[in-house]
Formats: sequence, structure tokens, C-alpha cells
Amino acid sequence: MVEDKNEFEKLLSEETEFQIKKGDIIKGEIISISPDGLFVSAEGKPFDVYVGKDYLLSNIKNYKLGDVISVKLLKINEAEGQAFGSEKAAKRDMIIDEIVEGKIVKGKIVEKVEKGYIVELENVINAFLPGSLSMLSPRDDYPKEEMDFLVLKNEKRRKRINIVVSRKGLVDKFVEEFFNNHHLNMIVEGIVTGIKEFGLFVSLNPYITALAPKSELSWDKKFDHGKFYSIGDKIKGVIIKLDKENKKVSISVKRLKNDPWEEIDKKFPVGEVVKGEVIEIFPFGFAIKLDEGIEGLVHESEIFWTGKGKIENVVKVGDIVKVKVLDIDKDKKKISLSYKQVIGDPWENIDNSLKEGDIVDGEVEKLLPNGIIVKLDNDLTGFSHVSELSWNFVDNVEDLFKEGDKVKVKVLHIDKENRKIKLSVKQTKDNPWKKVSSELKKGDKITGKVLKYVGKGAVILVDEYEVEAFIPKSKIDLQENENIEDKIEIGSTVEGEILSIEFENEEQKGSMIVSLIK
Repeated sequence: MVEDKNEFEKLLSEETEFQIKKGDIIKGEIISISPDGLFVSAEGKPFDVYVGKDYLLSNIKNYKLGDVISVKLLKINEAEGQAFGSEKAAKRDMIIDEIVEGKIVKGKIVEKVEKGYIVELENVINAFLPGSLSMLSPRDDYPKEEMDFLVLKNEKRRKRINIVVSRKGLVDKFVEEFFNNHHLNMIVEGIVTGIKEFGLFVSLNPYITALAPKSELSWDKKFDHGKFYSIGDKIKGVIIKLDKENKKVSISVKRLKNDPWEEIDKKFPVGEVVKGEVIEIFPFGFAIKLDEGIEGLVHESEIFWTGKGKIENVVKVGDIVKVKVLDIDKDKKKISLSYKQVIGDPWENIDNSLKEGDIVDGEVEKLLPNGIIVKLDNDLTGFSHVSELSWNFVDNVEDLFKEGDKVKVKVLHIDKENRKIKLSVKQTKDNPWKKVSSELKKGDKITGKVLKYVGKGAVILVDEYEVEAFIPKSKIDLQENENIEDKIEIGSTVEGEILSIEFENEEQKGSMIVSLIK
């Protein structure tokens, strides 16, 4: 039993003892690190292996005590108990046979040489990259970052190894694979790398960039892709063009969704009241966006119940409004909409909202030579004749009003059959001539502001009474060759004597003639 045990220990001892020699690859634990290199334990030997920092695969700062690495013995001096090794050489020996033709390997360009570049593969093996296969311009600096390369050749010439790689071949390989593995209508995903007026450039992989035309980004014709997308955005699309010969790919984002016009009748049936955003205002109406790619028109005839008005006073771009679907033309992709039919016909209940004699607020909507059109608060419009604008004589409507002015008006007459309303501005105030006729008489002295020259005289606005009086030229003391303008100026205050006052009834204007007092 003892003999068996001794024999076993002897065999075990013989098994663990081994000889190492130059060229061997050993695995060892890092036992010491200095700025210039590190020591790896050589199991079973009285010496350790020194690996200089230039022979390491990584920066020496990336190593720590206890790490196990593989090194190739470059030199052994048993007499002095020294050995030198290389981690790079160890890896080189281990992977050299794996770098075969057609394999994709990682590396980086380390030097520009005649007719090409030197590439360090996997940090340990040099290869030659012909300039014609580099996809680089010799005038530019070569990239410093790690890249993929395609191995074209790996041959041994005596003790030398000749490896040739290609970037162009790698690109061609991936491009070929892309076109072989993709087809029309396939969904792909990429990253936006360029934004142009005509569309987006989308990187599907490092070697294939597709175009997403502007017209294929949204069903919405007014879609602003420059505001919606940014460089680096992820994007999905359907392949709509696959040109293998010219290496061109086009994708569509909008076709990930069905054409909204295909089911327009179901989503926006005729007669339905729907919501939409006002996107544009025209002289003849306004456009509403109902959904992506779905726009409709509200014609001016479907905006106002009475006459014409300013569309900008009804809606503004960006407003969300309700409209009624009147008609759909799927072939021409047109929808007719009504705004007024949603808000309701104000004439249907006019008896409850407006009656003759009412004094109401309004806004001057339009100036006419013979009067003004006034928009009332209840979406009705009425007309005030020039004779109903002022208790004084009106030469020019523009002298009294401008469009947009807020006014009070009195309802004189409502014609439901013809949908017309007559209004008066002047009758919202007492007739000033009534006061004049009761307080002033012939021979009284008055003062007033000169308003204008008319015919053979001048018109003044009588102080305290707000009525106009006429001063004939004959009642102004003028010297020979002297004009009215030389005697009295527009805007000046003058004094006069009343020559006559005429006033028939409260609904009529009066008249006053004055003689200028020196």
C-alpha cells in the first residue's frame, strides 16, 4: 500500500515538471507592475517573465496584479534567471491561422506608405491596405479609429507573412448582402444622418444610406420635416425602391400607415359635425386640417349667413373649430365643409334676439359710399344709410368711420323675408337740433370750430350743441381779392350771429346760417 503511494507521488511529480523554451506560449499571473512593464510568474521555474509595455496588447494602466495573461517567450537567460516575453506575439501566434481570406477583422491604420496604408490587425499583425481599396483620398489624413477590414490574402513567404486587406471589399460585401436579404415593402429602421429640402438621408447600416423623399414622410402635404426631424433620430420606413445596380434605396414613412383617404367615408361621413384646425385663410374661404393628409375647404358661402364679411374676423390660423361635412370627392381628394351650419342660422330665432327699436352694439365691417355695414353681436349684419350716420350733413363716410370701429346702432327695420336689417347710428342719441330749436334763435351769438370750406362759404361745429352751421362767403367781411382762407383757418374758433334756424321735426336734421362777427 505504501509502495503504491510513493509511486503515485513520483508520477505526479514527473507530470508537473516541464521544460519551457524560447517560442513557447505560457499563461501566468501578473505579480509585479512598473511604469515600463510587468512581470508574469512562470510556473515551475525559478524565474519570472518580464513583458515590456511595448509588447503588451493594451495600455499598461489597464493591467492589475493577479490578472492572468498569455505571453510568448522571446528570450531566456537561465544563468541570470531572466526571461523576456511578448503578449502581442502570443496573440499573433494564436490568431494568425484564423485570419483567412474572406474573414472580417478589426484593425486600425497606423501608417501611410507608397500605394497604400499599413493596418495593424487585432493590435498585433500588420497588413497592407492598397490605396485603391481604401475608399480614402490620399490628400486627406487617414482615420485613427478602429475599423472593420475584409481579408483578401494571407500567405506565408518563408518566414514572412503577407496579409492584404480591403475596405472597399468589405463595403461591397455588406452592400451585396443587403440587397440579397431585402426586398420591396420590407420594413427597415435607420438613423437620420441628413436633412435636405427634398427629404431625409437615413443610415440603415454603416454601408447603406437610404433616401426618404419629402413626399413620402407624411400624408400631410404641408408637413415640415425640417422642424419634425433632427439628426440622430431613429426612423422606420417601408422600402419603396431597391436599385441593386446603382446601389440606391428609397423608403417611405407615410406608407407605414394606410392612405387616410381610403376610409374617409367612415371616419368623416357626410352630414357629420367634426373638429379641425384652421391651417390657411384665402380670400374665398379657409382650409381646415381634419387629420394627417386630410384637408377640407370651407367656402365663404358656408361661413356667413348674411352677405360677406371678413373671414379673419371669424377664424384665425391655428383655431380649432367645428364644421359640418357637406361633400366628399375621393377621386379628387376634396372635402367641402360648412362652418355656418354648425353655429346655426341666426335668422331662425331673430324674433327672440332682436327687435325694432333695440339699441345694440356693433362693429363697422365695411364702408360703402352710401353708408356702412355693421356686424352685430349675434352674427347678424345690418346696413346704416349715410343719412342715418349723423345728425349733421355727411360728405364722406370715411370722415366718420373706419372698418373695425365699435358703434352703437338702433334697429329701424327687420325684413325677415329678404334677410335685411336697417340700422341708425344717429338715432342712438337725441337729436341735437331739438335742443338748438328750443334754446337758440335768430340774432343769438354763438362760437364754433371751423370744420371745412364748402361751396361759397365755410362750415363750423357749434360749441355746446354739436351741430353744424353754415357761414356764407357774403357774410364774411372780406377785402378786395381776399379769400375765405385768408380770413378764417380750418380748426380755428370763430364767433358768429345766427341769421336763421330751420327745424321741422325730431327725426329730421335742422339747418343754421350764421354771419361772421369781426
